[in-house]
Amino acid sequence: MSNESVDTLRKALRDLKAKNDSGKIQLNGSFGKLGSVWSKLYAPQLLIQTTITGQLALLMLIESIESTGAMIVSANTDGIVIRASKALKPAVDAAVKDWEGTTGFETEETVYRALFSRDVNGYIAIKPDGSVKLKGPFAKGGLQKNPTNEVCIDAAIKWLRDGVSVHDTIEACKDITKFVTIRSVKGGAVKGDLYLGRAVRWYYARGETGHMQYKINGYTVPRSEGAKPLMDLPEDFPDDVNIDWYVAETMSILEDVGALQQFA
Repeated sequence: MSNESVDTLRKALRDLKAKNDSGKIQLNGSFGKLGSVWSKLYAPQLLIQTTITGQLALLMLIESIESTGAMIVSANTDGIVIRASKALKPAVDAAVKDWEGTTGFETEETVYRALFSRDVNGYIAIKPDGSVKLKGPFAKGGLQKNPTNEVCIDAAIKWLRDGVSVHDTIEACKDITKFVTIRSVKGGAVKGDLYLGRAVRWYYARGETGHMQYKINGYTVPRSEGAKPLMDLPEDFPDDVNIDWYVAETMSILEDVGALQQFA
């Protein structure tokens, strides 16, 4: 396959992912309005019917799978994580198939090589081919989440998957967009006498002191201590990036998902 064909497929994949993400926001938002008395979509009976039916059906599936001897690691409203030996896989598959026939629901399977969870909605999952699935606070920036210190997530993944030093990964990165945090600040933010606007971008720099504040009330913008405003992206990588801060942040992530205790 030519490079041009690969580039075309990658662009198509990005476009489809953007459509999928935006469609998910629309569907989730519409479903949420079923429970709002201020919405024309208000229909609490439909809200309860959907959630209760799904929860009871999922509990039935969990009970069936655990009867095989497999373990349910976690569960949320639309999925479960199963830990089972290869010997138990046929029994688990049979239980799932039987449940699908009973309920009329269809399931999709994703296999993980390893799963590192902070909670049910925040985890780093490594698939057999080395690719990763990121959820909640560990997900990369996009339509539903502003970028936040993405170099730390990259460093955590490389440590968990490949055993690469956290410090080496962070020090080798020369893409400043991987180090930035973007945050919406109602009413705008200031640092000292400098007005920064309502969408603030910063990175953590050596020697930088103080914090950003909400212009309207003087409250501290969360996690802005030691942050250096970066409203315009520079052509060259800054020479004052606080590598130690990002290393410490990565270690905090690894601690949150239980990796440090597991590999201690």
